[in-house]
Amino acid sequence: MKITDIKATTVTVPLEAPLRHSAGCHWGRFVRTIVELHTDEGIVGWGEMGGGGEAAENAFLALKPYLEGHDPFQLEALQWKICNPTASLYNSRDQMHAAIEFACIDIIGKKLGVRACDLLGGALREEIPFISYLFFRHFNEETGVGGSRVPRPWSHTPGNWWPVMGSKLTN
Repeated sequence: MKITDIKATTVTVPLEAPLRHSAGCHWGRFVRTIVELHTDEGIVGWGEMGGGGEAAENAFLALKPYLEGHDPFQLEALQWKICNPTASLYNSRDQMHAAIEFACIDIIGKKLGVRACDLLGGALREEIPFISYLFFRHFNEETGVGGSRVPRPWSHTPGNWWPVMGSKLTN
């Protein structure tokens, strides 16, 4: 089996309230790049990377010469093709590699008839009743969602609260 094509599509997912994280804040939406790897056997594998836009899509498409003809089962060789430490020393491709590698794992699972999680050691559980990012949510004035209140660090007076990062006081 060989990779024949790569496609990258930017998607945005709307948020009810902005989410803060170590690199900044998601204001109004998540932006992701969905990656499709196509094979000569008609199997399509899917991966995703944080961020997106025309630059991200073009960066994935620029890897097509490295990927065409590559066997998706050869994950170590894939890393060296994309993340060769001497070839990409000042141009980290780690996030792009992760999206492409996951698409390869998706292809491998489909070819072998097993779930991707089973290729990686198995599932810890079969169902997840709820999943969420553990980010601080800024208060959204329009929706009323998000924000938090904490006691003022300099006061132990009950009810003496202050807003954190733009959250709304509701005494």
